[in-house]
Amino acid sequence: MNLTSLALLFVTIVALTITSVQTVLTLLFRRRGRFFVPGPRFRRADSFVSILKPVCGLDDELRQNLESFTRIRGVDYEVIVSVADADDPALEVVEHVRLAHPGTPFRVVIGGDARLEDGNRKVARLIAAARRAKGDILLISDSNVRIEPDDLLQTLESFDDPHVGVVSNLFTAANARSFGARVETLHLLGFVVPGCVIAAFGGVPCVVGKSMAITREALGAIGGFEKFANVLAEDQAIGLAVREAGFRVALSPVVVRNVVVKRTLRRALDRQIRWNKIRYAFSKPAYASEFLVNPLPFAILTLQPSVMIAAALIRIAQMALLGFATDAPLTWRELALVPLQDLLQFGAQFVPYFDDTVTWRGYEMRIGPNTELLAA
Repeated sequence: MNLTSLALLFVTIVALTITSVQTVLTLLFRRRGRFFVPGPRFRRADSFVSILKPVCGLDDELRQNLESFTRIRGVDYEVIVSVADADDPALEVVEHVRLAHPGTPFRVVIGGDARLEDGNRKVARLIAAARRAKGDILLISDSNVRIEPDDLLQTLESFDDPHVGVVSNLFTAANARSFGARVETLHLLGFVVPGCVIAAFGGVPCVVGKSMAITREALGAIGGFEKFANVLAEDQAIGLAVREAGFRVALSPVVVRNVVVKRTLRRALDRQIRWNKIRYAFSKPAYASEFLVNPLPFAILTLQPSVMIAAALIRIAQMALLGFATDAPLTWRELALVPLQDLLQFGAQFVPYFDDTVTWRGYEMRIGPNTELLAA
């Protein structure tokens, strides 16, 4: 080996060590749950929970996703579905669920402040829903999220600590049938899940708004959802603001499912790239360090077949363990795609250095510092 190959081999070993540590921490976190929550435990009085569901169009298996929120146990709650206009095709699905489950407290909010539609449209939906919500705790739940009956109760246990202001859930993809959906499944499981866990271990807020809960007290302390109407990554911005306000940001060991049945490869990569641009906008040094959680490309650059094969097999084993840890087992076909996903992720990581525009829900915009939305 020449010096370049030796340097790349060293980086490969470091990266494999980091991803192995992430995998072990994820296994421990899912098994022990409270592993990262220091201090004494307290019992918070039973709270009423408002589940805010921003909806836009027909997501995969939307009806089944909504129906999973009709079977919640152990919690007093309401579900507020928020859409931009009365022509949204999702409303027909929502009405079907309401009629099929008449005892479930579903409500629908249509429209809101028209001035907010030029910013983050998800936040516009949350603002409209929050104004009608009755809960002491607000749970933001995307329309493609599916839960088990006890997930909400177990998630809210993090609020037994009165210092916690925000709790977010781990999430994995489910029901993938297309090639692009399987690539997205691997990205969420192999990068997003262990990334959230290691951030929690290091005490760094890492909030993904796929499924996150916030107390009224914390939301009021940071100025409400209105403060984030022009921010693309409102979830992470909320987490950082809550910590600055003196509250703790917690990660729940409860895993919810992000249902992704059919996805083109391009759309799956677009999502990766959008998330890459978001993290790049928050911290360029932290973003650059993420190259070290993708060892396979460095192994390939060594041009040593034994190193390449070893790195690929270790990555497949890590992914299988992450699937086991999160109750999201992978098929052999999905495991065989792990090396390809790692290479696609490596290429996608360079895009934010050259492009700051995103297209989200049909709207094109530019991302400024801390994901402030700028004119495209």
